[in-house]
Amino acid sequence: MQNTANDRMFLTMALKEAEGALAENTYPVGAVIVDEQNNVIARGRNRVHIAKDATAHAEIDAIRNAGQVILDAKVSGRMLTIYSSLEPCPMCTGAILFSHIRRAVWLKNDEEGFGGYRKIKNTMVFDRRFSRVVMEKEPFDDLKQQQEELMNKWAENPYNVVNLRKAGDE
Repeated sequence: MQNTANDRMFLTMALKEAEGALAENTYPVGAVIVDEQNNVIARGRNRVHIAKDATAHAEIDAIRNAGQVILDAKVSGRMLTIYSSLEPCPMCTGAILFSHIRRAVWLKNDEEGFGGYRKIKNTMVFDRRFSRVVMEKEPFDDLKQQQEELMNKWAENPYNVVNLRKAGDE
């Protein structure tokens, strides 16, 4: 595990994107993609509710925002890293693998939610693709705690699907 100052800086950026998602009343997840020279290529945040799009997850948003750079990296083999504030779900894991991103780093494992990166990796279904991606999970406890706090705030948010269901039952 690298735990570099750059990792901290980019994970902090992802956390800021997560804060932006929460401010927009959606699940607080943010992502940042950087190249091998530590240039920020793209940022993304969960936009599911604001975009009314179930696929508008932070990692997908960042990959979409990276545009041509992702396509060029697939051809050239450039080293791209995605930083996320939360373990990628199965959909985002697939997007990471098929975008040829070579390193995935996240702040908090998602045991109770839809965290799927580690689960899918353990099936060995895409073993060849996973073998090309360096995975680093929960490298900084203080930043992980900040993501947990955002998720706790989300649990109280009226737009959280659990709360929407409760309001519908009343």
